[in-house]
Amino acid sequence: MTDVFVEDVTRATAARVADRCSNPSCRRLTSGPHNDRRKSLTLGLAVHIATTSPAGRRYDPLLADHEHGAHGNAIWLCQNCANVVDHDVVLYPASVLRAWKRAAEENVGSMR
Repeated sequence: MTDVFVEDVTRATAARVADRCSNPSCRRLTSGPHNDRRKSLTLGLAVHIATTSPAGRRYDPLLADHEHGAHGNAIWLCQNCANVVDHDVVLYPASVLRAWKRAAEENVGSMR
């Protein structure tokens, strides 16, 4: 198992929330212009909802190995929120992250 999502999962996770942080209190844009006009900056991260390691603080023993690296276990967050979420699993359990993800994906259509 790996701690990093494959590029396709990362891109899809970001796109499904319009490159915005999934934390409903943040919703910061996570992409922007690069000095090379053929590129863009990515200021967000695909974060594991359930950790890949049994020693992890949000490990889900019911999650199959192949699901750890799948889109369903990824949430898109800005770097600040990713850091906070990673360090406070009591305040941000998997259930909260799944709710954020679901709401962020559902609300993309209503963004203008």
